Amino acid sequence: MFNRFIFISAKLSIFITTLFLLGGCCFDFEDQNSRGIPLSKAMEASASGGGKLLTGQNSESSNPSVEVNASTPLLSKGGGFDLDLVDYGNTTYTWQIPFDISYSVPFNGEIQSLTRLTLTPISVENDHHFVGLFIGGDIVNLQPGSLPDKATDNTWMLEGGIAYRYYFTPAHAFLSPYFSANISYQILTWDYRNSIIADGQNISGDSLSGVGGYMGIGAAIKRNSHLSFFGEVGLGGTVFFPQSNQGFDNDVFSNFGYFNVKAGMTIKF
Repeated sequence: MFNRFIFISAKLSIFITTLFLLGGCCFDFEDQNSRGIPLSKAMEASASGGGKLLTGQNSESSNPSVEVNASTPLLSKGGGFDLDLVDYGNTTYTWQIPFDISYSVPFNGEIQSLTRLTLTPISVENDHHFVGLFIGGDIVNLQPGSLPDKATDNTWMLEGGIAYRYYFTPAHAFLSPYFSANISYQILTWDYRNSIIADGQNISGDSLSGVGGYMGIGAAIKRNSHLSFFGEVGLGGTVFFPQSNQGFDNDVFSNFGYFNVKAGMTIKF
């Protein structure tokens, strides 16, 4: 049974790695040219009514194209990958969907709090190990009176990544304590309250990419049943890239650590 888990985890890891590589190629954030303008100047212009910015250098800018190829499903009957994704030995399930809501309080920076909804549509699990691909969205509350609070509207964070858990007890135990960890690719996105103009381009919104990491401890209740519940607490952090998607040099949003509380449920089929 452990060999089956390793096999499924390896296929899932390859799939997730491919998504990250394709995402990096499509969004091309590493090749984003700087306009030579601090992000704070763009936000100050938005907060004061919008208008034209003086540029330090000319640069060609274009909106990144996003291409999604979903022609090859992860699971396909007859395709060599039709195993049960949840295998507890005496109990197996074909599919499970964990989802949760969490509340994060940063220790520093311009973000006051994050309310996060997370869905893990693809995962594999046995008595002691869990590996999953998750996607999530965060309601971002900015520090009142801060520059981004004055300059932006509709601030959100989107993320996707890989999550792992190690359970300290078998699945049939009523209470299953566990250690969890994840790594994610994150995009903080916002609209400017007032449009700005840079290099002859009208800009009404922007985004900032980053990488996040997290570790926590928690417990799941009745893990081997069709419906189970879990909760955890943990610590995490986010590191932002140097430039925004519109080419402004980030001097507004600081890298930050945070404390997180989470509650969720898992449905198994």
